[in-house]
Amino acid sequence: MDFSEAKEEVRKAADIVEIIGQHVQLKKRGQNHVGLCPFHSERSPSFTVNQDKQIYHCFGCGRGGDVFTFWMEYHNLTFPQSLKDLAERYNIDLPRYGDVAAEREKTELKEQLFKINDLAADYFHTTLVKNADGRPGRDYFSRRHISRETISAFRLGYAVNKWDGLVNYLRSKNISLGRGGKAGLLVPKKDGDYYDRFRGRIIFPIFDLNRRVIGFGGRILDDSLPKYINTPETPLYHKGDSLYGLDSAFKDIRERGLAIIVEGYMDMLVLRQQGISNVVATLGTALTSNQVRRLKGYTREVAVLFDPDDAGREAALKSFPLFLNGGISAKVLVLPQGEDPDSFVNRYGSDEFKELLRGETPIFDFYLDQALAHMDAGIDGQIKVLNEVLPIFMDIEQGAIKSLYVHRFSEKTGINEAVVWEELRRREDKRAESRDTSQIKNRLLSGQDPRKYGSDLQFLNLLVYYPETIDTFRDQEWELIISDPEIIKIIRVFMEKRPPGGDLDRIEGFLDSPVAKEQLRPLLMSEPMYTDESVSQAVNEFVQKIASVKRSQSMRKASAEGDIETLNRLIKARHDLDLPSKEN
Repeated sequence: MDFSEAKEEVRKAADIVEIIGQHVQLKKRGQNHVGLCPFHSERSPSFTVNQDKQIYHCFGCGRGGDVFTFWMEYHNLTFPQSLKDLAERYNIDLPRYGDVAAEREKTELKEQLFKINDLAADYFHTTLVKNADGRPGRDYFSRRHISRETISAFRLGYAVNKWDGLVNYLRSKNISLGRGGKAGLLVPKKDGDYYDRFRGRIIFPIFDLNRRVIGFGGRILDDSLPKYINTPETPLYHKGDSLYGLDSAFKDIRERGLAIIVEGYMDMLVLRQQGISNVVATLGTALTSNQVRRLKGYTREVAVLFDPDDAGREAALKSFPLFLNGGISAKVLVLPQGEDPDSFVNRYGSDEFKELLRGETPIFDFYLDQALAHMDAGIDGQIKVLNEVLPIFMDIEQGAIKSLYVHRFSEKTGINEAVVWEELRRREDKRAESRDTSQIKNRLLSGQDPRKYGSDLQFLNLLVYYPETIDTFRDQEWELIISDPEIIKIIRVFMEKRPPGGDLDRIEGFLDSPVAKEQLRPLLMSEPMYTDESVSQAVNEFVQKIASVKRSQSMRKASAEGDIETLNRLIKARHDLDLPSKEN
């Protein structure tokens, strides 16, 4: 059997819906299954899988192919490795000839590293549960109320406080110490020898989804630093890609539609031990986009535990765009002051923890609540929180979504929306670092920009879903009420290119800006903001807003030129227009 025959055997045995469904939440829609694309950020599902034809295609980014294409792109693997993975999954034998030498060497190295990690995990675990040298680890787990069953299920271990404990063990198994170094378990000396990386630490093996050991985490038992160390980057282990416990939690996460994310190994273990099975932990670093992408295959909702302090607020803010860009709804679970998941669940039990889950707060609202609670009074406080949030807004990929959150931020903090957008543009254009406090203070104090970014999306939505309104605004100065330059580009296309009744799908072809195209797509998949009955009122409000902005500009000009007569006339005209609404 050659590779073409093996490929065909795998193709027959594999179910593309089953394979992709392990990484992407799919829902049946007619003859297809649809979900959020794992290869680009989107809010509405455009990723489509056809079971009969065994192919997939994303109508958003254009990627597609068969089960092999998906496996290669999703896991960033070569075709030979993808074929090997899928063949193993379906118990199909592969011929050993025909491999490219480099690929064969890479595959063999990984297999050796898996073997070494497995041996090391056995060594650490045996030391913990059977050897006298493992007593410090046993005492620690006993104090933390970790049961023998949990120790066994997660293959927890202990590394003796010696320089050559694992070195000697691997030598006894005829394992190359150089390979032990490649696995990240040993550290080379200057003389060419090696010493143990993990010493005097309890050990947490880290598994891939096939339950193979890819790396280790180690916690010190005294006050030494660093408190935790992990396996360094290896051919098997990439810290920013993995989540501790995902291998044993993904089925429950998918079933419940919720993933609980905690920071520490112990927090995860204690919650699992209490029957909370849909929990995973980060690996000692801030959450990454790759970790979020991993979770996206199993759920569209997560609950993250953050402390209600400055560190928790900062962590929530930094993770917010990762979830937003990943198409995952994220909420924050706040524990009582002084409690962590470990202490709380041991003290109050899992039922109380589950009760807390019902009081989750959306992650951006959590940030705003914390920021406002700790914000200094006056302009200086506004400047501080603005500088804090601007880099996060810059990381939000979808312009339409960014506009919504800028609007919410402005409403909550009282910071003029136009000032937020101006500071964003200054940073994105790299014209300035926007760190000049005096300039930001002047813009916050002036508050004279009458344009409201909140109207951008509403106005564009009106034109999209009620194209008959285009003629009303075509000859008006509508740009006065639109502040986002990308949305201005989109509206210009509507005004210039699209007659009423035209094809919406063709509009994107007239746009040169990738950012404008990205802002248009989610809008085309959204719902109308206005009902048929409210369209006339909406048109009148936008017409009045344009007129109001024009009057304000004329008033400023008249004031600057000292034209008191014109200024008084404009003020009287504005008063006459406002009077009926006040009387009503």
